[in-house]
Amino acid sequence: MAFKLLILAFFVNASFAYFFQIPVAQSQGREVEQSCLAHAQNGNCEFYNCFERRLPCGRNYYMVKHGHYYCNKIVAATPRFTSAGQEFLGNITQCLMEPLQEIYTRDSVNCHDLEHEAVAAIAPCFNQHNFCEVLRSDAEEFFRIYEFHDLFTRGATKLWRAMMTIAANCGNQYARQFTSLASETLLSSVNNFFSSLGSLRTHSFFGSDDTEASP
Repeated sequence: MAFKLLILAFFVNASFAYFFQIPVAQSQGREVEQSCLAHAQNGNCEFYNCFERRLPCGRNYYMVKHGHYYCNKIVAATPRFTSAGQEFLGNITQCLMEPLQEIYTRDSVNCHDLEHEAVAAIAPCFNQHNFCEVLRSDAEEFFRIYEFHDLFTRGATKLWRAMMTIAANCGNQYARQFTSLASETLLSSVNNFFSSLGSLRTHSFFGSDDTEASP
């Protein structure tokens, strides 16, 4: 089931890339803000916002859709992790911003290329900060960060593919654990998703019964 969902997500993302032109973000005279670079150096999620303000690719591209979104989810989830897991999350939050600092200072950037460069930083950052140890102790919490609908956003398959590759490098045992937990997370999210749709449909059909008729 999870594998089929990943395949479906791949085709959704591929269709997006085929039918829509990739924009090029232009600074249009907007200055490089030292405060924005300071956010990156401190691992502050606000970096993604100020990057987007200077080089706007739009809400369907990496800075808004994945960078800022996942950064905030990681920050919110951090208290649920072990001390080692919390250190890992703090380190990767900062590490993932490092290669983006130079890009931020450019006058223009292809939004598709930006996405590739951002995703390319995931494996080195995760490996540098001992992701395999986090997978051993905090795997369930790690997967609570990700939701079913994230699979169908533009560029999401690159993120999942990168993490699957990293988990495989941790060894067969961790790869199996990663895949199992990913499947459980996906199936749980799918069930919640369709339950929500069912609730909306029921409300749409029967909601009027709860409303008293006007005199």
